[in-house]
Amino acid sequence: MLLVFNYPIERLGYRTDPILKLESVVSVLCIVENLLGLCAKNYKSHVSLDKLYPNSNPDFLRKTNEVPKSSSLEQFEGYIPIDQLEIATSKSSGPGGQHVNKVNSKVEMRFHLKSADWIPAWIKPKLLEQEHGRVTKDGFFVVRSDMTRKQMLNQADCLNKLRNMIYKASELPREPTTEEMELKEKRIAKAKAGVLKEKRSRSLIKQNRSSPQF
Repeated sequence: MLLVFNYPIERLGYRTDPILKLESVVSVLCIVENLLGLCAKNYKSHVSLDKLYPNSNPDFLRKTNEVPKSSSLEQFEGYIPIDQLEIATSKSSGPGGQHVNKVNSKVEMRFHLKSADWIPAWIKPKLLEQEHGRVTKDGFFVVRSDMTRKQMLNQADCLNKLRNMIYKASELPREPTTEEMELKEKRIAKAKAGVLKEKRSRSLIKQNRSSPQF
């Protein structure tokens, strides 16, 4: 490229008219600029990220158009229909003076888990597994609250507890990356090697304990 700049324009076959000569120089500069941009675009250093970490994803922070696997499943939107819940109140226990013996502030909510159509079907088994202590023999899911001395606040607390339980049951396990799988395999191999080393050491100790043969 330096030869192009040092070479006389007249020798390249261009006319010596100043305007045409300037146009020729601009054309050559545009060509050189395009070549430099192409070289810079394709250039990669020997310490680039894709060479230092060949198994990593350099675009992990960028938004992709890939649809997650969980999108095909029906999600819980957080809506709990009050009319499908059995709500009972009773006198609360604990400190509070005579107020706890006069007002039904404790709230108990229950619903039949299997017939609850507002909970996605794939969440119900996980919810039953995580909160099996809240399910009665008849299949009713029970939530209680006596956190405050107000009935409405305890009812809201029951709804919040139930909503958080369903959200927790709807969480899908994250798939491990290739690096995590490789690290796990290395740790398993290291643990097995440690077990074999310990066995060999114990075997040598037992051999040294045996009486010498004459």
